[in-house]
Amino acid sequence: MSDGSKSNTLWSIKISDDEKTVLINWHVSGETTIGPGLQAPCIRFGSALSWSLKQLGDTPTWACTDTLQLNNDGTASFVRQGTFIAGDNQGVTYNNTGTLSREGVSPAPSGPQTTTTTTSQTMPTAAPKNAGDLPVAKPVPNKLGFVYNPFDPNSRVLLDVRGKGSGTKVKDPFSGKLFIVP
Repeated sequence: MSDGSKSNTLWSIKISDDEKTVLINWHVSGETTIGPGLQAPCIRFGSALSWSLKQLGDTPTWACTDTLQLNNDGTASFVRQGTFIAGDNQGVTYNNTGTLSREGVSPAPSGPQTTTTTTSQTMPTAAPKNAGDLPVAKPVPNKLGFVYNPFDPNSRVLLDVRGKGSGTKVKDPFSGKLFIVP
């Protein structure tokens, strides 16, 4: 979290067969899962699924956006970006990242794995405009086929545009707005 605190969390994510709904639950390692979890509509964007959640109740204290990126080895990379919107931690942001696999399925062996979180990555400040007045996304250095979200330049969630040609109009899965693939 932006306040420096850390925890290990266990996740359960169930995606409907049509990939339009997600049921998600989580708990801190060593604690018991409470409640049935949260259900949300999800959007498929390339090989990623994304959804937004807000704490239930009359006075929600947090909101977040989750992205599940399918990997070639059968696992999925998970990113949650969230903010406490009320309460004692109001204004504190948090990022959860990890690699998930299907329950009861072992991922294909791929040798030793190292996970690195980069916090000093240069983010774009503004997207250039083209003649049609749509923003052109900025490519992510050393990640062919991935771009920064032109509508949220501070986001750490990368957008997968693999297989989309340069100049193609693509819809941002979070805002629904169109942008141009660089």
